[in-house]
Amino acid sequence: HTRYPLVTGVQTCALPILGYGRETVESIVIAFTLALLFRAFEAEAFVIPTGSMAPTLMGRHKDLVCESCGRDFRVGCSAEEDDQSQSLRTELSRLERELAGRKANVNGGGWPQHQEESRRRIELLESDRGPIAQLRARLAGKMVTAAKCPNCGYGTRLVQEDAGQMRYDPRYPSFSGDRILVNKFAYDFSEPSRWDVVVFKYPEEAKTNYIKRLVGLPGETVSIAGGDIWTSTGAAAPAIVRKPPDTMRSMLQCVHDSRYVSNDLRQAGWPLCWTDWSPERHTAGPRWTSTDEGRSFSVSARAADATATLRYRHFLPSEEDWDAIGRGERPAGRDEPSLVDDFQPYNAIATRSHWVGDLALEMNCETSAQDGGRLAIDLVEAGAAHRCSFDLATGEATLTIADRAAEGAPPARARTPVRGVGSWQILFANVDDELSLFVDGRRIAFDRPTAWTRSIADVPRAQPVVGPAEPGGAEPDDLAPVGISVSRADVRVNRLRVLRDTYYIGAIDVGSRPGEILEEDRLEFGLDADQFFVLGDNSAASKDSRLWLECHHVDRSLLIGKAMAIFWPHAVPASWSVPVKIGGAELRLPSWPNFGRMRFVR
Repeated sequence: HTRYPLVTGVQTCALPILGYGRETVESIVIAFTLALLFRAFEAEAFVIPTGSMAPTLMGRHKDLVCESCGRDFRVGCSAEEDDQSQSLRTELSRLERELAGRKANVNGGGWPQHQEESRRRIELLESDRGPIAQLRARLAGKMVTAAKCPNCGYGTRLVQEDAGQMRYDPRYPSFSGDRILVNKFAYDFSEPSRWDVVVFKYPEEAKTNYIKRLVGLPGETVSIAGGDIWTSTGAAAPAIVRKPPDTMRSMLQCVHDSRYVSNDLRQAGWPLCWTDWSPERHTAGPRWTSTDEGRSFSVSARAADATATLRYRHFLPSEEDWDAIGRGERPAGRDEPSLVDDFQPYNAIATRSHWVGDLALEMNCETSAQDGGRLAIDLVEAGAAHRCSFDLATGEATLTIADRAAEGAPPARARTPVRGVGSWQILFANVDDELSLFVDGRRIAFDRPTAWTRSIADVPRAQPVVGPAEPGGAEPDDLAPVGISVSRADVRVNRLRVLRDTYYIGAIDVGSRPGEILEEDRLEFGLDADQFFVLGDNSAASKDSRLWLECHHVDRSLLIGKAMAIFWPHAVPASWSVPVKIGGAELRLPSWPNFGRMRFVR
């Protein structure tokens, strides 16, 4: 909340100056009054304290750049500044002042009885298990000691030992949470919409404001199953809830970005995530190749009967793998692909992983064939391959849903600009049982629905199909869930990003061990009139409607407003900023606005 200083100590002036001063004071009063009215009735600024909505909204966190592959990411550190930490620091400061005072008392003389009492107290305070040591240990337990890169798995140590105490490495400062603007007028004349990011008073303590994403509406039964949200009304069967296109794109999280390649892994012989899918002994025919260590790939497949496929496998080294690489050992036999899961680098405490089948591929694609050809992208989920194919001669795109293809249903078709010679940014997504295609940021509309329907009872049967995942394999495999195929064309792809959907955990409680979450495969919550169900985007670290004790909903009367925009993320330190040159002088600002993270909240 913004605090406005009081204007005090106004002095009287001569009459000619008083007129000018009066206008200034009146302007300040009017501006101050308008600011209060705007804050009270229209909009208000809030600071995000925790990481329950990460990565959409950041609480207190550290901005990091991986030392091995160069990818930037964030790790949350809200616990170091929560109410308990402040209380611990206050008590520690009090005891340290007492210790210093008693040492001064002993050294400065005084009554023998008082000196002996001070010596016993000093001995207790300085003991290994004394109150000061215990407080320091509790504060150290709230520190984020390490972070893991989501791209290459490299661990960055964030603390260092100084005189027997754990302190943060000054190279990795902590920053305050995002400052957002909340429209308090949003729901006075319109109904809250599903997927809105809302600010509300915490039902179990109305003095505390929370911010979550609204997923359940009044009168619905909300279910969480398979990482997705399902809803039903009355006696109807639950149906999966799909996100609007902009919301879906904003909630996708990056699993792998080809722009960031670890030289340490390459020197150790660790395999690239993207690889040509031709059989190992197959020497004839086109192959995908890379001249920049896997940042981009190209293929020339001009022959009429030749098809070249590039596939993604999720190779993420573990901490043990990195230790072996650090010792100079080859990772032979350890470099096995894994399933894409809901790993969230923002969370310092690891939780049980969950396989995520809702994936997307974003890439820049360049074609140089003027006589047509085909480009296809496939996404595998639970052993079923969904496919998007482009006719490079006409630009026609076809979407093939795996189950419908087996039933003989015709594919969905649409016209796109992907044809002839050119370059395009393509995003193909399989999210919430719906296929979506975006070209250069614009969603492509197809001539028939690209979504399919299944029963919530089928969710437990949708398990990953794990095969050998070796080049040459023809069967869909969840260990190689993304593929790019080209025939009769020359194609180059770069900026390959594998993305995943947000996975909602069916959490019912928190266990006794760090990171332990008690969960069920399916949860259901009923909502009455004027009741809403809310969840955090960071499902593994969010105290939301799933875990509240007194109730599992937010009453309409507790809604404060809708989050509109991040208007002030943390400023960039001056050491990271670009100096401003004015004439022959150079001005280095104390901080630099973080324009890159200023955006609307979706």
